[in-house]
Amino acid sequence: MYCVGQYWMAEDKPERKTSGRNPPGGSVAAAVADTDGKTKETVPRESGGGIGKNRRLASIRSRISIEELKNVYKRQVTLSQDDSAEPIFDPMAKAQESLMVVRGKTGVVYCHQMTNHLCFWDPQHMEKPERLLCILDRCQELGLLQECERLECRAAKEEEVLNLHSPAHFGLLQTTSSITDQEKLEDLSSRFDSVYFHPGTFESALLAAGGTLDLVDAVASGRLQNGFAIVRPPGHHAMESEFCGYSFINNVALATRQALNTHGLSRILIVDWDVHHGQGTQQAFYSDPRVLYFSIHRYEHGSFWPNLRESNYDYIGQGNGKGFNFNVPLNSIGMANQDFLAILHQVLLPVAYEFSPELVIVSAGFDAAIGCHEFGPELVIVSGGFDSAVGDSKGEMEVSPGLYAHLTSHLMTLAQGKVAVVLEGGYYLPSLAESAAMTLSALLGHPCPSLMDPIIQPSKSLQETLLSLVYVQRPYWKCFQYQGSFSLEEVRGDSDPKTFTPSLSFMGLTSCRPLRFPTRDNVEPRTPEALQRINDKFQCLRQKEGVRVRFEPRLCLVYDEGMELHHSLTEGEHPERPERIRRVWEMLSRVGVVERCRVLQSRRAQHEEVELVHTKEHVEFMYKLESMDEEELQILQESYKSVYLHPKTNDCALLSAGCLLQVVEEVWQGRARAGVGLIRPPGHHAEPDQPHGFCFYNNVAVAARHAIHNLGCQRVLIVDWDVHHGNGIQHAFEEEPRVLYVSLHRYDHGLFFPSSEDANFDRVGRGPGEGFTINIPWNKSGMGDAEYMAAFTQVIMPVAYQFNPQLVLVAAGFDAARGDPLGGCRTSPECYGHMTSLLAGLAEGRVVLALEGGYNLTTISYCMTLCAKALLGDPMPPLEAQLVPNKSAVHTINEVISVHSKYWSALCFQVELPLQDVLQQGCGGGPQGVDSGVSGSEASLSPSPISIPSPVKSRDSSPSTTTTTSPYVSAPSSPAKPIFMECEVKTNDVQECLSDSKETASSVGARPRTQQPKKTPNRTPHKPRQASNRSVDRQRSTPKKHGKVAAAMQAAIASQSLVKGPTGVVCVERDKGGSLAETIVNQCQALDLWQACNVLSSQPAMKAEVFPEKILQHLCSANVVNGLRGERTGDASLQIAGSVAKLLQEILDGKFQNGMALTEAMDGLHSGVALAVHSVLSIHSKARMVVVDFGNCVEPEILDHLFSHEPRVLVLSVRQCQYASGSTSRNKGRYSNVLSVDINCNIAESSHDYLTLVHQLLLPVIYEFGPQMVVMTAACEWNIYPAFLPNMAGLFLPVTSDRLVMAVEIDQQRSIVVNEGIVGALSTLLGRPYHPKMSQSESLRPEVCQTILEVMKAQQGNWKSLRYHALASLVTSSTGKQESLLPSHLQQQTIKPQEDALLKPKELECFKEGQSVCLVYSEAMKEHLNYADSTHPECPDRISCIFEQLCNFGIVERCQRLKAREATLQELERVHSSRHIKFMSGLQALKPSELHHLENSFDSIYLHRRTNRCALLAAGSILTAVDCVMSGSCQHGVAVVRPPGHHAERNNPCGFCFYNSVGVAAQHAVTSHHLQRVLVLDWDVHHGNGTQHMFESDPRVLYISIHRYDNGRFFPGSADANYNRVGLKKGKGFNINIPWNKGGMGDAEYLAAFLEVVLPVATEFNPQLVLISAGFDAAVGDPLGGCNVTPECYGHMTKFLTCVGDGRVIVALEGGYNLTSISYCMTLCAKALLGDPLPCLSGNLTPCQSAVDSLINVVGAHCKFWSSLNLKGKMVESPRKQASSISTQRPISSPTSSQAVDELAASLSQVSMAEATPRKIQTEEKKEEAPGGELEGACGGGHEDSATTLILSDCLGAQELYAVVPVSWCPHLEEVQPVPDGTLNTSSACEECYDTSENWCCLTCYKVLCGRFVSEHMLMHGVCEEHHMVLSFSDLSIWCYACDSYVHNPVLFEAKRAAHLDKFGLEPPECS
Repeated sequence: MYCVGQYWMAEDKPERKTSGRNPPGGSVAAAVADTDGKTKETVPRESGGGIGKNRRLASIRSRISIEELKNVYKRQVTLSQDDSAEPIFDPMAKAQESLMVVRGKTGVVYCHQMTNHLCFWDPQHMEKPERLLCILDRCQELGLLQECERLECRAAKEEEVLNLHSPAHFGLLQTTSSITDQEKLEDLSSRFDSVYFHPGTFESALLAAGGTLDLVDAVASGRLQNGFAIVRPPGHHAMESEFCGYSFINNVALATRQALNTHGLSRILIVDWDVHHGQGTQQAFYSDPRVLYFSIHRYEHGSFWPNLRESNYDYIGQGNGKGFNFNVPLNSIGMANQDFLAILHQVLLPVAYEFSPELVIVSAGFDAAIGCHEFGPELVIVSGGFDSAVGDSKGEMEVSPGLYAHLTSHLMTLAQGKVAVVLEGGYYLPSLAESAAMTLSALLGHPCPSLMDPIIQPSKSLQETLLSLVYVQRPYWKCFQYQGSFSLEEVRGDSDPKTFTPSLSFMGLTSCRPLRFPTRDNVEPRTPEALQRINDKFQCLRQKEGVRVRFEPRLCLVYDEGMELHHSLTEGEHPERPERIRRVWEMLSRVGVVERCRVLQSRRAQHEEVELVHTKEHVEFMYKLESMDEEELQILQESYKSVYLHPKTNDCALLSAGCLLQVVEEVWQGRARAGVGLIRPPGHHAEPDQPHGFCFYNNVAVAARHAIHNLGCQRVLIVDWDVHHGNGIQHAFEEEPRVLYVSLHRYDHGLFFPSSEDANFDRVGRGPGEGFTINIPWNKSGMGDAEYMAAFTQVIMPVAYQFNPQLVLVAAGFDAARGDPLGGCRTSPECYGHMTSLLAGLAEGRVVLALEGGYNLTTISYCMTLCAKALLGDPMPPLEAQLVPNKSAVHTINEVISVHSKYWSALCFQVELPLQDVLQQGCGGGPQGVDSGVSGSEASLSPSPISIPSPVKSRDSSPSTTTTTSPYVSAPSSPAKPIFMECEVKTNDVQECLSDSKETASSVGARPRTQQPKKTPNRTPHKPRQASNRSVDRQRSTPKKHGKVAAAMQAAIASQSLVKGPTGVVCVERDKGGSLAETIVNQCQALDLWQACNVLSSQPAMKAEVFPEKILQHLCSANVVNGLRGERTGDASLQIAGSVAKLLQEILDGKFQNGMALTEAMDGLHSGVALAVHSVLSIHSKARMVVVDFGNCVEPEILDHLFSHEPRVLVLSVRQCQYASGSTSRNKGRYSNVLSVDINCNIAESSHDYLTLVHQLLLPVIYEFGPQMVVMTAACEWNIYPAFLPNMAGLFLPVTSDRLVMAVEIDQQRSIVVNEGIVGALSTLLGRPYHPKMSQSESLRPEVCQTILEVMKAQQGNWKSLRYHALASLVTSSTGKQESLLPSHLQQQTIKPQEDALLKPKELECFKEGQSVCLVYSEAMKEHLNYADSTHPECPDRISCIFEQLCNFGIVERCQRLKAREATLQELERVHSSRHIKFMSGLQALKPSELHHLENSFDSIYLHRRTNRCALLAAGSILTAVDCVMSGSCQHGVAVVRPPGHHAERNNPCGFCFYNSVGVAAQHAVTSHHLQRVLVLDWDVHHGNGTQHMFESDPRVLYISIHRYDNGRFFPGSADANYNRVGLKKGKGFNINIPWNKGGMGDAEYLAAFLEVVLPVATEFNPQLVLISAGFDAAVGDPLGGCNVTPECYGHMTKFLTCVGDGRVIVALEGGYNLTSISYCMTLCAKALLGDPLPCLSGNLTPCQSAVDSLINVVGAHCKFWSSLNLKGKMVESPRKQASSISTQRPISSPTSSQAVDELAASLSQVSMAEATPRKIQTEEKKEEAPGGELEGACGGGHEDSATTLILSDCLGAQELYAVVPVSWCPHLEEVQPVPDGTLNTSSACEECYDTSENWCCLTCYKVLCGRFVSEHMLMHGVCEEHHMVLSFSDLSIWCYACDSYVHNPVLFEAKRAAHLDKFGLEPPECS
């Protein structure tokens, strides 16, 4: 919002997701006018409400155009203003309050009595009275003391001292005043470290403390602006009860404590630059978040005094104060100016601005200055073992005295200039005196001296220190965004310059404290040569950097009304109008700035002066304008860009340039310190040969050239902060090394004026000027204070100090200010003041501001006034706290640093820091996530987890909570900007992400939050339970870490170390040397399989090892098992049991991955395996196993005694039998964990039968059971088909991370088939490709269908996976044999067993080394990006993050890399039209603006010049993978490509897609490789409309899509995505859509779809190639999908597809927009293709009813096409659906189970009231009483007065659905509070009982509690707290306890919207 006259206008800014309620007085809208001048809507000013509400309302104002702005401006003079009205939000409030605030006085406090403290026994002791006297003498000499207001020094009172120190401490110090015996004093001194006592010590210490207290009190209260306490003895080493380091009373800590208590301050910054660590001050505030302690001290890894471990960088505070303690330990001597400046710019200033202190106190020790001889006290040899001296007796720094003036000047920009400096150390008297004088001079406002020594690169030691400090502090401070992150698992060189790993070393004190300390300084005297060198250097510094007390006017000013004659002849309200400078002048005059300045006489620039920059022809052209008439001028101005011409244009332009020259001359010649030129027209766009952008002569460029050529200046810094790039200035000095040009401007990827690529960050100058042009281009609107201050601290100031300018010129355009109609940014006037203050420290204060742009008259007046006041030394208003730049700005700054670091060595801190906690102290992780949208300064106006405390327990919200509406359903030209997950997942910190939701922010640690001033908070969700201390006890908020995403990535992260282990084999033969086993071994050796296995020897088991005694006796007496009476010989079961048990044991112990046991045909195979399982379970008590028995079932008696009551074992028994049709004797199952299936068929007739059985029955049950291992037995009759064993191995391996044991019976009669099957199975277990040809079955046999349905019916009560199954709704009856719909040319005959079914050695040769997967990726595909929105979800980083993750996992090196290529015209024309291809080819010739305009013609598309090339590469890359796979070079392929393609239609792009890459590849496979069957599986969350349309008539391509549909409301929003679209013509049945009709689908639903539809149909189709459109936007955390699929689920689905058809699978990237999720998802898919074990799926794998309904619909639509789905021809309603159906006798009947309640609620949540067809019916008078009570609200109360209900028809899943009509208003709506942080987590557990089944959210305090069907905690809460309004997380209804009714009112929309976004991942329907 900004003010134009009397009206508050909405500025042009990105849309913010903030909402608020309308005030009672009327609607809220911006007062804007139509183009005809009539008011659209008037807004009465609010008379009540806090600032929080006003800001909230301001944030939802509509955007206005420039035309509307002009209309408002026209009316501002005629309309009156209501003086009593309160503005909605005044962005100029701070600036207005500061207009009359001028710089106050500087105080000084000292007392000569402090010299009484001296050392009796060492007159030359370093801490001597002369320290005080030399400072006073130097300041007196320079006249500085005369300028100050002296405070009388008093002694501190005892009660004041006791605020910090103990009574014993005070008493001991007091006793020293009466001791005159020197020996006693020295003896007492020896008991403390580095102190001496004197009778005058007590008085001096009290005087020092009292003087400091009074000074700080005067500064804090505002009586003084700042001050210097010149006191001794020092104090910062003094602790609560201990004297230390020359210190007795901690002056600074004492004054700080008093300021906190007396003045109520809540944020105090203490900067301690004494070279010794102030451990006393640190300890005093180590747990206090109100005090930020920042210490810069010499450390040398602990070897420098005070030798404390706590002085290192990793001591950051504790408790509430964690993050508020900064130690900068200097680990080497010789640190110079550049090192301290790096500390200032890289750490101190960013943290200070984020902290926003109210007072700054400096512990000013000057012992780091040049020549200071450090003390290094020795420890005497005592019994404690200190037998060697520690500490360095000669430590020097190289800091010049002048640097302290710069440090002080920078600190004065904080806390409104309230700075109190307190003297601490400093022992080289000349340097001490000069440094203190410099500091006092800076406090008085004198200019900072130029630093003599050149600023070079900071030392390597300091770089390591600062990077380590950033590493430990960035979990707590968001300003540390400029160092990236890397994982230690990445393969990088040890000396990679782009990475840094912090470390800790300590060489200090490690033993106990000694009993005595030395009392005399044992400092080695300097040599005469060293003294001479120091003195020479000091004298040189004093001469060049010495204090220059200058009393000339601080500021000169020029203004001339003649410049107002230039105006537009055609447009009276042109933005660049004459009033611009007049309004600024009027404000400067009104606030008294003009009278404080020297006003200069204006003049015009001469010919030769402007020709220093402009061509002679251009100057002549300008002079000709004076003779032209208005008509000629109007015609001429059309020839130039954004200029208007007037007869007085040239005269005004010359006057503008001449006035600036006048100011520059005045400043350079020393007649004024700084200057301001109020000039127009502006100049920075003017080129040397033509006018441009309102500009004619380049004023600043002419002034810079004049200073260099005519005034003798050697170095000029030009800072251009106009929102538009100063193209004219840049071009004028591109080759000039004497001019450093820095521009901060809006760029928008070249779309923002002047729309030139010269404004980008990579334009650095040319020739000798290379590196002297620095562009900082903002690529989005809305940049504000946070972003501009970040650019200053990270780039501009470090480079400026290294450049060391002699003159600073500022092209001061204020069109980036808040409210400017052209800029669209949010910079405040006070921010401009702060930037000016920082620049004033350069060039001895010679700073000249020249007005450029800025077109809001009010704004530019405030901005220029604040800049002028900054140059006058007035205190600046504080900026908003928590200044954090947004993500786009951070990215821009990092790009600038990366380009310019090679030119400016000060920019050396852009390295990556480790994600892991390398220090084992809870550090690690990436930088905190920052907002990707609004400016950080703007964000502080709205509630956030950082700025506003939240007493509500912190909860990890699901990723969908923070997502915006999918860009697919937004305006095509402007996709909504999702908030990317900033969750950097760390291997070591995964457990932190899994912390219980009731714990508060446990993962990253709390970011230091600050006490807010006493203002009405923006939002107050509810009152805290109890009052707390203002700062200490307040809960510190923690940045939200998306725990759900991180938890979902846990298994994927762990899989990095999950690689394929050895495969074990064991042969159990009847006789030694069996010929059959030898034959198999020989065949495996020929294929290099046997050598890859670990061979175990057969080992029979003892009976006692496998049978408990009681079971053994029973079985022996019954003679059940043959041979049990023998010990080891002649017993087949025990022989098999021992061998298999050994194999199982090796796998469970982790030695083997899987294994195979081969046994000759003999009795006891199945019994032996059962005994082995039982034996192993007795050892591994927590193991869970599944036994799948194909053949003669395990004897019932053994089952009874071994597994009937064993919950750890699931037995699945499948055998062939000859039962009559319809017999179900065994299919019912005796036990829940024993599932028996009898099939009356011959398995040799078709592989389809047993595969369908496994898909539909066995796998769902196994997944639900969740075993750790699968043990499969296969009798010899099951081995008749060679593909049986390999198929079973491939299907069972993913379930248990490849832990599979196959016990196979071999038979001599079927040797060929048996050999092939075993060899194929062994190849599969080893992870090598094996894919024998499959038979094409005509249909499932009726007996098989009947068996499957019978088992389902019998076992539904035991297994949810069968109860909620797509086939569970079928009833048994015999069905006839169905005819296959496959075309005759695609049908095959059953393949008889033959030897060539197996891959031959030559075919396996290329796969032996693991190169079975090809990978294609190219960085060139990243060139396609969004010009206008760098945060667009389809960003270039999508593919690079995947490739990096593949590298991290070592996958890239295991794959065959393919070179990406572009698709050819012929390849594209197979699926796309020539018109579309021609359109795409023409994009590269268009300008960005033309591309941006063209985007509006398409749905969800953005265009770039490189779009076509990237799309060609994406399509061509997949084609390359197809060619590689089909040629046999590889078995599988992975294509990491973008842009995606599956939405692209034949004639146009759509949904981020341009060429349908997978469609092109499928057609290429059919056409070029002559394939007859290609399966395209599309699991992208959005339906692949383009792919479907391309192949809906082609029976050669089976297209299966699993996508979110939401009844047609989810993108692409077409009915073609529904289940009933099955294809056209010959392709009928070859198009299968599996549409989800709600969000939140996860592993359970996708697994069900795979097992129940995809795998059966794909197996029946028998494809020759599988192409996966692998979009990962259904993954957990995706901002657009709103689903919860884990990476391991994608891996399982990929693994299953390798078992289909010929096993050739290519995974091609489509969507997916959470970079973390997609990188892990694609990685798991690649690992599946490589044969690596996959993590097991965890959690509840029962699909929701909505998914079951969808699958039922799919099966019903396709059962007539696919026999694998046609188990019965009649479809009926599912059992669960019947249970949840709604009675027609009541509006809502009570459910019979809690599941019915949940499903009803879920159904209601999908209903759009706007779309429903209502009709009223009368309910029956007699109401039945339901068992569960009324389902009305959280309390369950019924709404008895409601006589009618509303029938909603046409709802999915029900013929009629009823809902109670809610009331539209209730008196308790006033209790509803805004949603905290704007988000809700609908998956939250009850805060009392932690139940998740049925929860409600209180809309007053936002507690989450359970409803009446659980524990009634919400009901009790409503009664006790009188909070009446609650929101259901089940159906999103809102209930009022007091009114006993549902409520539907606009006030509730915000909460319902937040819940809907979280629950379903998309915006709610209208009127919901």
